[in-house]
Amino acid sequence: MIQRGFDGCFGPHSCRTSNKSREVPASAAPRALRPVVCLRWGPRAALEECSADQHFHPFASRVQQCGGSWVKVLRSESSRIFPSPLPRHDFGKEATEKTPLLSKGSSPFGVIDCDKSSSNKPSSANMGIFYSLRERLKNRVLLVDVLAALFGMGAWLSINGMYTQLPLLVFNAPEGWGLPSYIVVLIQAANIGGVIYGVMQQFCKGKVSDSLFISILMFIGCLSLLLMSFFYGQTVEIGGNLHSVPLLALVFTCALVACTSSVLFIPYMSRFRETYLVSYMIGEGLSAFVPSITSLLQGVGGNPVCREVNSTDSIKKYEQYVPPPLFSVSTFLVLIFCLQLLSFISFILLKTLPICKKQRNSQSSSSYKNNNENEGVRSSMMPSSPEKGRSLTSDGDNGRGSAFMTESHDFESSPSPVTAQTKKMNNMTYTVFLIMQACASALANGLFPAIQSYSCLPYGNVAYHLAINLGSMANPVACYILFFVTFTSLSAISLIAFPTLVVAVFIFVTATMSPEPPLVNTSSGEALVVISWVLFTGLVSYIKLAIATRFRKNGGKGLFWYGAMTQVGSAIGAVTGFALLNYTGVFKSYSPC
Repeated sequence: MIQRGFDGCFGPHSCRTSNKSREVPASAAPRALRPVVCLRWGPRAALEECSADQHFHPFASRVQQCGGSWVKVLRSESSRIFPSPLPRHDFGKEATEKTPLLSKGSSPFGVIDCDKSSSNKPSSANMGIFYSLRERLKNRVLLVDVLAALFGMGAWLSINGMYTQLPLLVFNAPEGWGLPSYIVVLIQAANIGGVIYGVMQQFCKGKVSDSLFISILMFIGCLSLLLMSFFYGQTVEIGGNLHSVPLLALVFTCALVACTSSVLFIPYMSRFRETYLVSYMIGEGLSAFVPSITSLLQGVGGNPVCREVNSTDSIKKYEQYVPPPLFSVSTFLVLIFCLQLLSFISFILLKTLPICKKQRNSQSSSSYKNNNENEGVRSSMMPSSPEKGRSLTSDGDNGRGSAFMTESHDFESSPSPVTAQTKKMNNMTYTVFLIMQACASALANGLFPAIQSYSCLPYGNVAYHLAINLGSMANPVACYILFFVTFTSLSAISLIAFPTLVVAVFIFVTATMSPEPPLVNTSSGEALVVISWVLFTGLVSYIKLAIATRFRKNGGKGLFWYGAMTQVGSAIGAVTGFALLNYTGVFKSYSPC
């Protein structure tokens, strides 16, 4: 007979001292109390192998906390029940502590038939993963998941939706190909919303609730999209030049909602059980995916052409003509407005429905009540140690940070590549990562969105349209890839950064050589520029989130400096792009006429 300690579920071993076997003499326990274990897989033990006249002591519930779907039944050869109940094992204790599952004086147990139990035995790591997944899916309300996802989708929906319309807007706006540079600067300026919210939290405690602040922001976002759908084409003369003042003003108000959501929406979701934060983050990823899919269906009608204008003069006149898309910009913005309104309604339902209130954390709910809903549980969003958090997602083009959730289960699951212990970074590695993050943010959030029109439009409006929308879809895809394939070492991230830099140089060269970049007026050139932008967006998104994951593992104030360098880099890139496009002659536009 063999005594085996399996994950501390029986025997004097703890949960972490598994798969150790030793022979036990048959006389180790009194014959009258010598136990036998019937062990089978599945939700129930195979009791048919034990005699019907014998007594059983099932303790499947405790075993499942340690071994997933393992079920074990004890029986005594003398038809006697064990003299005392099994004590509850503290699965949070360190591996060095040995908590016996039977009281002192009881028979040692864990004698199993190895021939029947060792075959087809899954690894304890897999059992822990399956049990963790089952626990996450259990006791959750699908309605709350849907509402949380819709609420998260409204965070960056307006900005991402408007950004996909740039291939259509640049031909009608007086700013022309320079319109993206104005929008990028306005988005960076909208970060003032987060600063205002922080000041209000500091000096107006107990006067303005988070939920009221969110409601105001969501209302502003809905109203801005509705007004934009009617007035995006209106212009105002300033200093003798026409400018798209209504469009730019409404873009700024939409950006206020998006930028402030990073410091307001996620902390609000921490009121609910941690599983619903995943749903929120999925919805936030959809805020880029849904507008991109809709814009791809909309199309751009084709590349601009030069056509003759009917006139009474003998002199022929030509004008640039852009074929119309499947539906207009106004229709698209109305659709995005409906989605934003749906997100607003979802937030109201999350706040008011009784079934949603039941899914809140009791501790955080009482905390909010005591502080008039002002003091969120923001600190609970960040794990106190690297082992207690799990990175969820998403550091996208908009400078969103990563969100984390703490584990509240009573068992220790096997460490994943994301949650495993990581050696502390030295000062040089720490500094290099911060510089890389600032540079990546400057390019992806500031400079390159401003010059994208000059890089793509010489190859045609269709190329610009595909580069924007496929690039927006590559961002969340790269974040999901990181969840399964994680490279967070400096050497690995540097290796990924090298091809990213090569692609970035090619993109910048095509923009500076506008209107005659390499391979212009060829299908290969059009395909190459689209692929370059999609690769650049995906690789930069992966790099930024990988750096965030590394800082999260390192602990301390790493994520604070990560966010600070993201904002600094984005602001520098936006200002640089705006200055180059509007105050130098480096970038030149193109017209088919």
